[in-house]
Amino acid sequence: MKHFPVFSVVIPTYNRAGFILRTLESVWRQTYPHFEIIVVDNCSTDNTATLLEPHIDAQRIRFIKHDRNLERARSRNTGMSAATGDFVTLLDSDDLMYPTNLEDAAAFSQANPESRCFHNLFEFINRSHEVVYRPRFPNLHNQVKAIAQGNFMACVGNFIHREIYTRYRFNTDPEIIGGEDWDFWLRVLADYKVSRIPKINNGVLQHEGRSVNNQDINTMGKGLEKVRLNIVSDPHLAAVYGPYVKCIEASSNIYLAILANGGGLHRLALSHLFHAAERDPSVVMSRRFIKISQVAIVGLLRGQRTREVQNQVESISERP
Repeated sequence: MKHFPVFSVVIPTYNRAGFILRTLESVWRQTYPHFEIIVVDNCSTDNTATLLEPHIDAQRIRFIKHDRNLERARSRNTGMSAATGDFVTLLDSDDLMYPTNLEDAAAFSQANPESRCFHNLFEFINRSHEVVYRPRFPNLHNQVKAIAQGNFMACVGNFIHREIYTRYRFNTDPEIIGGEDWDFWLRVLADYKVSRIPKINNGVLQHEGRSVNNQDINTMGKGLEKVRLNIVSDPHLAAVYGPYVKCIEASSNIYLAILANGGGLHRLALSHLFHAAERDPSVVMSRRFIKISQVAIVGLLRGQRTREVQNQVESISERP
């Protein structure tokens, strides 16, 4: 008898009343029917719970509410602990599943019954569902090197078997906030082969309220350093990632450079890029490094030009 895998869709949420119904609709519209939805509310202060009441009553979703804000890592752990499916897939409460997401995952699982961890591709979209960016995904010939170079797994479009989601948990150490996703996948991919569905099946919504757009660089830097320390202090992980520790450090600095550019701190971005090149000189020739460098340099030159104009204006205004 053919087995039809059941998927547990875990959706952590915090003050996303303006987005979560659209996210849920994208799951309810799936062409594959065997799934459960677990929404974990991280003590929202908006009307999320009230908005979801009809769907809770209709048993369209399972709803768990934390009594205090415990960050996304704890919410994801809560969802995984409550899951009953063959696979868990994580979905943020402002992102979307495309209609055949679960159908394609089921077909992949049935064709590859030994696969315990796989993912599909995703793209970034705006509020009008227009594509704004499609990230490049590394090949998986050397998955350890690929994940050391950056968290291509993110937390969308991933499918982890019960064997994994009952064993692994997101790190809830407050010092690692912002780096807990990468920390999780570094640990999982050290033990499990990851496979890929080469199809874009998720949309990540770009908007001003996204957590990634409001990250503190210093806090993130400390979190990423804690990720590295967790790797080198664990005998198993140190053995797996030993050849790529410098790569992890370089990747961390590149991400910090992206954040710095986003905040207009272009000199700081260049400093992080310099440290990245020190750790792993090979990154200098990568498309990502070159693009981030260009943004930083152009931003720095524009800032310098703006200051020159301001100085000229001030000089003129001070003349008798």
